Amino acid sequence: MTLITRRKFLTAAALTTGATAVSALPLTAGAKEYSKDIKWSADYDVVVIGYGGAGAAAAIAAHDKGSKVLIVEKMPEGGGNTAVSSGGYICPDDAEKAKTYIKNLFTYANSELDEETVNIFAEECVDLNKYVDSLQDGLNQYIYGHAGFPTIEGSECIKKFRIKGAKRGGDNLFAAYRHAVEVKRKIDIKLNTAAKDLIRNGEGEIIGVSIIVDGKEQNIKAKRGVVLTSGGFEYNENMMQNYVKGTKVHGLGNPGNTGDGILMAQKAGAALWHMTGTSCPIGVKVPGLKSCMQVNMLAPSHIWVDQDSKRFVNEKGVDNHARLLAVDAYDPIHHRFPRIPCFMVFDEKARKKGPISGGATSGYAINRENYKWSFDNSKEIKSGIVKKADTLEELAKILGIPEDNLTSTVAQWNADIKSGKDTAFGRPLAKAKGAKVAFEGREAPIISEPLDETGPYYAVEMIPTILNTQGGPKRNAKSEVLDPFNTPIPRLYAAGEIGSFWGLIYQGGGNNAESMVFGQIAGRNVADLKPWK
Repeated sequence: MTLITRRKFLTAAALTTGATAVSALPLTAGAKEYSKDIKWSADYDVVVIGYGGAGAAAAIAAHDKGSKVLIVEKMPEGGGNTAVSSGGYICPDDAEKAKTYIKNLFTYANSELDEETVNIFAEECVDLNKYVDSLQDGLNQYIYGHAGFPTIEGSECIKKFRIKGAKRGGDNLFAAYRHAVEVKRKIDIKLNTAAKDLIRNGEGEIIGVSIIVDGKEQNIKAKRGVVLTSGGFEYNENMMQNYVKGTKVHGLGNPGNTGDGILMAQKAGAALWHMTGTSCPIGVKVPGLKSCMQVNMLAPSHIWVDQDSKRFVNEKGVDNHARLLAVDAYDPIHHRFPRIPCFMVFDEKARKKGPISGGATSGYAINRENYKWSFDNSKEIKSGIVKKADTLEELAKILGIPEDNLTSTVAQWNADIKSGKDTAFGRPLAKAKGAKVAFEGREAPIISEPLDETGPYYAVEMIPTILNTQGGPKRNAKSEVLDPFNTPIPRLYAAGEIGSFWGLIYQGGGNNAESMVFGQIAGRNVADLKPWK
C-alpha cells in the first residue's frame, strides 16, 4: 500500500489539472478568503464560537493569559448541552487506570484512538475538582456515580461528580461557568449571533470569523486565532442520516446543535473523525416539545420488546448513553429496524411507583421546556403517550405487534424471575451489594420483578434520543484542528463535543470533563500565539 502525502497529492493535482487548480481543491477551498479590502467590525485576540462548557473554559483560559476574548453564541442564551446535561463530569482517582479504561473503550469498538490525547485527558481529569472549585467560591460537589462499563479493566477508578445546588445538575454547572466568565472576568459575549464562515489569509491561517448580527454580516478579527466549541449535529437531519445508523432518531439535547461549526471546519479543510459516536439514551416524543423525553424506568416490573413482541436485551445492563447500540440492528430480510421503535411494557404496580422517566435527570425538555412527567403517568396515559389495556392481547393490538408472542414473552419473563434467573439475557434480580453503579440512587434495590398476572397493562413506544453526537473536526492533544493529512490548520482550535475525542463508546460525564480539559488547552494555546499582521 502506497502512502500518498499531502505534498504528493497537491503536486499530482497541479500536474493533471493545471497549477491554478491546486488552490481550488476541496482540502483548501471554502473558508472566506482575506483581502486588504475586508472591513473589520471588531478586533479581538481570540474568538470562541459557542458558549457552552467548552466555550466558557476556552474563553477563561485565553483571558487569563492576557487575551481579549469574544464569545459568539447563536442561541438567545448560553449553556449549550452543558446546561441541559446532568451536570456531571468524570474525575478518576488514578490516571494510569483511567488511561487503561478509556483506551479499552476505543479498542473494543475499533474507534480511532489518539493515545496522546487520551493520556493528557486522563492526567488532567484527576484534578478537575480543583478546576470546578476555581469557577466560583462556595461550590458543593459530590460523587453521584461511577463507570458506565464496570466490566472493563480500569473502570474502578472512575468517579463522577456534580455540583449540588438549587437547580438541575447542568444548570448548576453552567451557572458556575457563567459566574467565572461574566462576573469575574466580564468577557465579551454576543448572543443571538450566528457564525457564518471562518476567515483565512493567503498563508492558510484562520484570522477571523464572519458572523450574522440582526441579519447583517460582520467580520470579526481574531489576531491570535479561533476556537470552535459549537457542539454536535443531532438536530441536522442530513448529517444524522449520513452518519448515525438507525431511523426515527431524535434529539434530547439543545436544538442549537445543528453542526454549524463542523461544516465551517470542513470548508476550511478539516478532517473528520468519530462521526458515528453518540451519547444516546432511549426516549419518547412528546407532542409540542422541541426535544424528546428520556425514558428511564426505576420500577422493576417492566420489560422491553421489539416489533415482534420479543425481548432483545438485558434492559438494566445497557449503559444509558449506549442505548442506540442496543436498538440499531437492521433486518436485511424484511428491510426494517425491528427495534426502532421498541416498546416498554409494564404493569399497574410499576405505573404507581413513579414516572417512567423517573431516572432521567437531563435533557432540553426537562431543563428548558420545563416538561414535568406526572408521577403516576396518568397525564401521559390521558394524552395517549402511554398506552393502556386490560389484557396483554389487547395491548398488543393497540401497539400493532403479535399478540401470541407478547403473551409468551411475558409468561417466560414471569417464570424466569419467579425461579430466580433471567435465562434469556441475565438481567439481575437485585442490585449487587456494594456495587459501584453509573448513577447512585437511581437504581432501586430490586431490579427485576414479574409483571402482574392480571391487568391493566401499559406500554410506551420508544425511539433513540440523542443527547449529543461526538464527531466533528479531528483534533490533536493540543486542541489544534487537523486536515486530512494530520497537519494542524493554523490558528484553528476546537474543544468539547465538536470533534470530541470520544469514539463509538462513550463514558457518561466524559463530555463535560473533556470540555473542561481541552477547552482550557485550546484557550491557553491560542493565547500563546503571536498576533498576525
